[in-house]
Amino acid sequence: MEENIVKIKRFITACDELIAGSYRDAEEKISEVLKCLAASEDLTGLFSAVTEEFDYVASKSYYLRETSGRRGTAYLPTGRVDALAFVFCLLAEIDAGAMRFNDFLLRYFYVDGSYTASFSLFADRIMRPFRDIVKEAYPACAQYVPMPAMRSVSSLEEKTVQRNVLFEGKIIKLRCDDALLPDGKACKREVVEHPGGAAVLCVYEGKVVLVRQFRYAYGEEILEIPAGKLDGGEDPAGAAMREFGEETGLTAKSLTHLLTLYPSPGYTNEKIYIYEAAEVSAGSQHLDGDEFLRVEYVALEDAYDMIARGEIKDAKTIAALLMYKNR
Repeated sequence: MEENIVKIKRFITACDELIAGSYRDAEEKISEVLKCLAASEDLTGLFSAVTEEFDYVASKSYYLRETSGRRGTAYLPTGRVDALAFVFCLLAEIDAGAMRFNDFLLRYFYVDGSYTASFSLFADRIMRPFRDIVKEAYPACAQYVPMPAMRSVSSLEEKTVQRNVLFEGKIIKLRCDDALLPDGKACKREVVEHPGGAAVLCVYEGKVVLVRQFRYAYGEEILEIPAGKLDGGEDPAGAAMREFGEETGLTAKSLTHLLTLYPSPGYTNEKIYIYEAAEVSAGSQHLDGDEFLRVEYVALEDAYDMIARGEIKDAKTIAALLMYKNR
C-alpha cells in the first residue's frame, strides 16, 4: 500500500516539476509525468478507465480551438473524468512527437508571441487542474511525506580510544577524548565530567518550595527547586535530604524518587536525581559559607503559570513540576 502511495506521490511531484519548469524542458518533463503514471498500477488503471470511452480525436476540435491571428485557445472539459482523459491523451500525443510542444504553445496558448508567457498559461489552464484532480482522487498521496533516507549502522555506540583530561577543578573535570564513530571514523569528543546532583520537589501547605539564587554562568537570578551536587559517589537520596534541609530549613520524613534527568547530554555526563518530599516539618536553615539564596513559597498553579510565561527557566524545576502535575 505504501509503495503505491509513493508512486502516486512521484507522479504528483512530476506534475509539480512540469508546472514549475519552463517551455525549454517541457517535453522532457511531460515524458517524466507519463513514466511516473505508467509505474503506478492505480494510476494506470484509472487512466485506462477514463480513456476507454473518450473520443480524443473528436474532442480535440472542440477543446483545442483555433481563432484568427494565430490566437488559439484551449479548454478543459468540465467533467473530471473527461478532463483527466483529455489531458492524458494530449500529453501522450506531445510525448509521441505528433506535435512539437513549442508550436502547440503558440498555437493554443498564444500570449504576445512569448513562449514563457504561453507556457505559464498552459501550466495554469491545463496542468494545474489535471494535477489537482489526481490529488483530490488520492488525498493520502497528496499529504504523504516520505521518510528521508537514513544512514544504516549496526550499532550507534561511539568507542573511546583515549581519555585526555585537560582540566580538573573543584566540581568538574574537562576531557577532550579521541573516539571512534559507529562507522569507524575517528573523532574528538569534549566531555564535562560532573559528579551529579540531587534535587527535591516539595509541595508544602499547597505551595511549592523554591529557592532563588544568582547563577554566575547565566549572570542572573534563577528560581529553582532545592538541589545540590553529590559528594564522591554519595547516595542521591541522602544528598537530596541533606541539601533540602540545609537550603530550606525544612525536614522531610521520606523522599520518593520522581525522575532522573540528563540536563545536557551533548557534552556532560551529569545526572540529576529528583525526589518528592513527604511529611514535611519546619527546622532550621544551614547554608554553606559561599551560598546565598532566598526561599520562596509559590502557589502550585502560579508556578505552572510562571513556567508558561518563561519566569521559571530551570530544567530540573520544570521537569519536576510537570511530572508532579502529570501524576
